[in-house]
Amino acid sequence: MQTTASGKIDTSAKALAKLSWPIFVELILQLLVGNMDQVQLSHFNDTAVAAVGNANQIITVVILTFSVVSLAAMILISQYRGAGDMSSVNRIYTLSALCNLVLSTAIAVLIIALRGPLFAVMHVPAEILPEARAYLVITAVTLPFQALMLTFSAFLRAGARMKSIMAITGIVNVCNILGNAVLINGVGPLPRLGAAGAALSSSIFRVVGFALMVCVFFRSFPEARIAPSLLRPWPRDLFRRLIAIGVPSGGESLSYQFTQMSCLVFVNMMGTYVVTTRMYTVMLANCIYLLISAVSQAGQVTVGYLVGARDLDGADRCTWRIVRVFCPLTVGISALVFLAGRPILGLLSGDERVIALGCSVLLMEIFLEIGRSFNIVLVRSLQAAGDVKFPTLIGIASEWIVAVGLGYLFGIVLDWGLVGMWAAFAIDENLRGLIFIIRWKQGKWRSMKTV
Repeated sequence: MQTTASGKIDTSAKALAKLSWPIFVELILQLLVGNMDQVQLSHFNDTAVAAVGNANQIITVVILTFSVVSLAAMILISQYRGAGDMSSVNRIYTLSALCNLVLSTAIAVLIIALRGPLFAVMHVPAEILPEARAYLVITAVTLPFQALMLTFSAFLRAGARMKSIMAITGIVNVCNILGNAVLINGVGPLPRLGAAGAALSSSIFRVVGFALMVCVFFRSFPEARIAPSLLRPWPRDLFRRLIAIGVPSGGESLSYQFTQMSCLVFVNMMGTYVVTTRMYTVMLANCIYLLISAVSQAGQVTVGYLVGARDLDGADRCTWRIVRVFCPLTVGISALVFLAGRPILGLLSGDERVIALGCSVLLMEIFLEIGRSFNIVLVRSLQAAGDVKFPTLIGIASEWIVAVGLGYLFGIVLDWGLVGMWAAFAIDENLRGLIFIIRWKQGKWRSMKTV
């Protein structure tokens, strides 16, 4: 963590940007490469793409469960590092790694055993079932490595080793693209494996990524220890804190995913071109808030350090500095995307209906990003300060009542279509943003129990 000449943690905009840019690059890599399995499979056949899409719905939810422990570990490690308590840091390393290993192994066994009923509940078409099953089983086998890779990534992030995570993510993703090219379509004596080849490539390089994370972690922190002996006697208080921070945060993420699935049902009622428009606008929206997402993650680690060191005024200054500098930038990016919306959408689709509707949605996106940028920053700062339950409860309530409820009212009942649904999403984001501004200013996070 970068410090000033006086020895205090540097929370200037320049220091935050320096800490954020590796995260920003990492997020770009994830965004660009995250869909490569399906893009490369589209040249194989359509059933393979559909198979991977259905299997990944299950995998996405599973990975969110691993993030529960990883996020909590990152927050606690940041706080204990700020407090200079390396003994507790080592115990959290061991505890969180063990929790995610046990959890991921159990989930992997369940997925493999219940793959048939899971796909039946999802009403997966019979013609894609064989490929979907093959992709899911191969991916499930290496889920423990995925869980531990996320865990060690959280360790490195809490130690401000953002560049290391960026480099490993880049290596793994590029190798996965190359592996897909070989295993999906076959080269020389290697057969064409389709969806199974995509799963095999991802699985191989997931293991490689885990190995690289472990090597870089112990090289970066030679004083770190991960050993079962550190958990004797069982650290009940640490375990309770890990769960108390992780479960609410993970629950809100799961709730958000389910609200998006619910809203997709409404969109499906509006026609194919509307579904296509939503896909493109969501893709552009993901690009718009990359910057604020990266800076808020860096800010979360910094706030965690400051709270652990009991520099609460510093944590407050850090949070508001991010809000003042980077939230307007995010809204500005959204406005630029709107202004360039027609040519951008024209590159993606030749359907004038998609382009026209997409431009209208992108205009509404500007207002949505005002609230979302505040939400992303303030929620992560509240979590880092130990105020976890309040943003979770507000998030779940607003997402279902406002986003889904008003989305149905505006989009379906009043027949405002996709623009109406985006208006509901904007109201939800801005309402939560206002509530979290008030919550942070009230300062209840200052009295939360930390390390």
